[in-house]
Amino acid sequence: MIIGAGIAAVYAAESARKAGFDGRIILCGDEGEAPYDRPPLSKKVLQETGEADRISLRDSAFYDAHDIDLRLGNAAQRIDREARQVTFSDGTSLGYGTLVLATGSSLRTLAQLPPEMPRVFYLRRISDAVALRDALPNLRKLVVVGAGVIGLEVAAVANGMGIEVTVLEAGPRPMARATCAEVCEFVVKQHEQRGVRIRTGISIMEVTELPSGYRLGLSGGESIDADAVIVGIGVVPNVSLASSAGLETCASGICVDGQGRTSDEHIYAAGEVAFHFNARMGRAERQENWHHAVAHGEHVGRSIVCGGPDYEEISGYWSDQYDFSLQSFGVSIGERNIVRGDPTAGRFIVFHMEGDVVAGVSSVGAPREMRVGKALVRSAASVPVAVLQDSSIDLAKWQSAVEHSAP
Repeated sequence: MIIGAGIAAVYAAESARKAGFDGRIILCGDEGEAPYDRPPLSKKVLQETGEADRISLRDSAFYDAHDIDLRLGNAAQRIDREARQVTFSDGTSLGYGTLVLATGSSLRTLAQLPPEMPRVFYLRRISDAVALRDALPNLRKLVVVGAGVIGLEVAAVANGMGIEVTVLEAGPRPMARATCAEVCEFVVKQHEQRGVRIRTGISIMEVTELPSGYRLGLSGGESIDADAVIVGIGVVPNVSLASSAGLETCASGICVDGQGRTSDEHIYAAGEVAFHFNARMGRAERQENWHHAVAHGEHVGRSIVCGGPDYEEISGYWSDQYDFSLQSFGVSIGERNIVRGDPTAGRFIVFHMEGDVVAGVSSVGAPREMRVGKALVRSAASVPVAVLQDSSIDLAKWQSAVEHSAP
């Protein structure tokens, strides 16, 4: 049985079948919609009517072909580990031989701006995106609280619709957890050149409801009016089901080993809820991106059936804003960040270094360089900084020459 109906859950089910599991698979989700892709919620779903109907992860034929019993709109409430049963919100219970928890994350909320307030939007579910999409054409002034990836993607969409957008960030810079200062500088300039105001080091102290929106009192003593507010201040892993069952959890998620196994040998966890051991990194970590949800879901589904090596995937993310796409792979903030190319021209790559090793890469408008950068990350290549900075050197040829000259 799999609890959760997101990306990790679907890929775990599919992977288990591919690995030869021929028993019963029940996939249970608390939302009424069939499993869908989340990245488009802050992009295309906000821009195009009908896009919400096109983001399903799989069609109904997939679940039939893989003999997956899809049960939706019924939240898991309690795990009885001794009886190996899960009780759901409708009072029913189901037994399991092996249980996979792919419960994902929930949005952090602001006490001053709870989700139930009118014209206050949080973006996590398809219903959230549809509600925001319908509201955007009627807005003149929008405040986005939180300058992370999702907040800035929404800001870009709203700006493209002619809405006056202000982004408020409590931290010292936007995308502080997601990317380095060099990439951040480029992204901020793209927004500011289009008229988006980004305010950092500032918090909301007071909220006053107006007839047509809100007046937000800020930590600097000033205030700003908005027709609507979007809050995007991060997520927290959904560990309550696991912790109430006595499984080992921490602030970073459900603790699992390199196979995805929890402190109970019959229960696994997959995706962004899992504080998982990564053999390549040599440590436990938590990832909140699409790439990891797919890879870890596949890994856990396969591990349950036939075991194998511990998880060692390198993950990354992408973000589409305006006419540029930011891609990141591996470590996104290095001990040193080496820029290659010209950020002012919108075509550059940043190598994130740990010592003299390329531990990660981020790029804008440089797909060929990104492919080479990913190869350097996968090989944990030691590359001189002068080589990385010199755009006249073909990195692919340089790497090939080094590999052929190695004893």
